[in-house]
Amino acid sequence: MYRNDLETVIQEKENSLPIQSVAPEEYLEKPYGLARVFRSFRHRDFMLLWGGNFLSNVGTWMQSVALGWLVLDITNSAWLLGVNGFVAAAPTLLFSLIGGAFVDRVDRCRLMLVMQIGMLTLALLLGTLTLFNRIDFQSILIISFLSGLAMAVNYPAFQALYPGLVDKEDLLNAVALNSAQFNIARAVGPTLAGLALGVVGAAACFYLNAISFVGLIVALLIIRPSQTVSQKGSSVWQAMREGFIFVGGRKPILLLLSVSGFLSLFGLPFIILMPVFARDLLGVGASGLGYLMGGAGLGASLCAIVLAYISEPRNKSWTITVNAITLSLALVLFSMSRNFWLSFFLLVVLGAALVGTLVVTASNIQLLTPSRMRGRVMSMYNLSLLGLAPLGSLQAGAVAEVFGARIALGYGGVLCIVYFAGLFFVLPKVWREKDDEITREH
Repeated sequence: MYRNDLETVIQEKENSLPIQSVAPEEYLEKPYGLARVFRSFRHRDFMLLWGGNFLSNVGTWMQSVALGWLVLDITNSAWLLGVNGFVAAAPTLLFSLIGGAFVDRVDRCRLMLVMQIGMLTLALLLGTLTLFNRIDFQSILIISFLSGLAMAVNYPAFQALYPGLVDKEDLLNAVALNSAQFNIARAVGPTLAGLALGVVGAAACFYLNAISFVGLIVALLIIRPSQTVSQKGSSVWQAMREGFIFVGGRKPILLLLSVSGFLSLFGLPFIILMPVFARDLLGVGASGLGYLMGGAGLGASLCAIVLAYISEPRNKSWTITVNAITLSLALVLFSMSRNFWLSFFLLVVLGAALVGTLVVTASNIQLLTPSRMRGRVMSMYNLSLLGLAPLGSLQAGAVAEVFGARIALGYGGVLCIVYFAGLFFVLPKVWREKDDEITREH
């Protein structure tokens, strides 16, 4: 009797301990604190892909800032900055949909591996030409086009790959964490580029970008995705047609794609014109350019972490449109600012609102899309967000050349305000179709 009573007391003591009061499986299902933010990391392959992609994006942002500064230094033209942006993004406009159909038919890991090795080689070439003073604007355009071509295939492959590495309930968290790593890289990469440009020059930024691809290459060699889709029963053109039919019959997806498309045309060209603001309008030089770009990345990172924690906003249409309107207002105010710290703060707000818009948009497109169609649908998202960027770059560069960079960004912000204010009233009316789409396709 004494032994049984003693065992009962010990058991009650053990049950009262906080760590033992929740089974490990239950803790994983209902994480708290930092575990809630990073809960998708319990999937090993997702964590490896996330880490490798983060390192790669840091290098890519370093190269992007250094290349913009190099183009401005060589040409002294806002128009040619826009031309280089157009050439870099044109492959996404031309080949994104073909790439998406191709992605649904091959091993996505191997496809990404080939693209990463190609971009590593191009970064080495760019660094070497710059180091030995053999670089010119024509060479930059060729390398920008080839890098953009690799990205046009790589991006839909990545977007289709990582949802298969996590559970469905972790999908929005995975999207938010991917946005966080991209935008933390956007904060870190430009800052490092600004420092490196002043100390060791542009060539070092290009070489560091080449090194940054190694982490993602290693991750792609290690991970074993559970869902590798391969559809070989139809041609690429037939697969594209199926994708168009799928999206065309779903109004919620069409409206979500219009969000990223309009931002790409009139909101995101601010990135192309940042060297002009840093050098000519704010007078802060290369290091100031890095800090300004880092400000946008800082705001974006903070917002992405918040979204990763809350898991899923209650009112998705409100979240998308209000963030888009906030972004547009910040863009208009930034175009008028003549103070560095005010500009920095506005870019922090702009970056946060951008992620608040795009993370919820992308995650809901993913949820509305079955795995067999994901490569094609995400290639359309890629087309709307990145593929329309060359047109946005051209119009922004042309307006900046004639009327100045402030007008180029200000009028784009005003157009965005008008469009997203209208969408604020339209999007909730079609949002109720979302549950029907998920039930029918999943």
